[in-house]
Amino acid sequence: MKIAFCTPFKPLTHPRISGDVTIAKDLAYFFQEQGHDVWNVPHISTRNIWKKPYTWGQAYTTMQQVETALLSAEKPDIWFTYHSYYKAPDILGTLAARRNIPYIIFAPSHAPKRKKPWSTKAGYYLNKDALQNASHIFANKHRDIECLEQVVPPENITFIPPGIRTTAFVRDESERTRNRTKWKANNAVVVLTVAMLRKGTKAEGVEHVIRSCHALATEGHNISLVIAGDGEMRAQLESLAQNLLPEKHHFLGVVPTQQLPQLYSSCDIFAFPGINEGLGMVYLEAQSCGLPVVAWDHDGAPQVVNDNVTGIITPSYDMEAFTQAIGKLAASPALRANMGIAAATHAAINHNIQHNYAALEAKLRAIVKEQADS
Repeated sequence: MKIAFCTPFKPLTHPRISGDVTIAKDLAYFFQEQGHDVWNVPHISTRNIWKKPYTWGQAYTTMQQVETALLSAEKPDIWFTYHSYYKAPDILGTLAARRNIPYIIFAPSHAPKRKKPWSTKAGYYLNKDALQNASHIFANKHRDIECLEQVVPPENITFIPPGIRTTAFVRDESERTRNRTKWKANNAVVVLTVAMLRKGTKAEGVEHVIRSCHALATEGHNISLVIAGDGEMRAQLESLAQNLLPEKHHFLGVVPTQQLPQLYSSCDIFAFPGINEGLGMVYLEAQSCGLPVVAWDHDGAPQVVNDNVTGIITPSYDMEAFTQAIGKLAASPALRANMGIAAATHAAINHNIQHNYAALEAKLRAIVKEQADS
């Protein structure tokens, strides 16, 4: 199939590492692996586009380019949009729908509360129009489905569990001894956090981990904290860690993706609250590498972490519960080992991209065939 691949929020080449870009890249790569011809649609960011008249000319030009492609002899068999929501609605996919090309949206959301405020009303209706013109929608978050069903027939929605390339995230202890020696943590329980250190919920989450590890250290736990990631809040967080965990913390900066399995495998517990994390792909990566996870029940973590089996989910903003959960794992090598084994199995069975996206591809083929036969 020739697949028109559209990303209204961020382009595939976006420089900032994020779950959105990772998921989009994984989808495009999967389709290419299956032999499909993937056409990356010319990108125009639609983020709050109704507030930015200076971008409308570029948007019009892009729409004209797309219209030309849709009318050509080499038009796509299917239009596939990754993510559409009120802040960044898909304004291009409906062009395909009008040309009787199956229009698919993966991981959209619908927020009824954005209908009334003037600041979000335009985005709400643009996104609603996209959703209602789509031939089919694939949701990767259970919590999105209820709202989507308010504007889309349930039979037009299919759930696809979030996934990673579990074969790329397998336990690799080849660097474990060297890393732990470098961290002076050979006899310590090493807690790992992987996050972008930017203002807002990411930095807030890392701060919670630092404070929890400090509390455990004062209780007598031999804790060492490792933080991977970078951003404008790094200096402030390093200062906090130096005050609360002197000689017991290590900031690594950005770790290349190919080195992450060795990093995960060098540590003992993965801890990160996950405030407003839609999915939290790092939880899947950590579990796939055999690490038990501690996270809040705030948003996406409970969807990918099996509570009390592959990790521990604690009530949001209950710092005592979060600290105690890390402490419970820190105090029991057997519990860490058992949960780690269960975590790797859970990721491999339930969150393997190759398996989950195979179901997606089969549905796409059926939609294209049905459209051709109609």
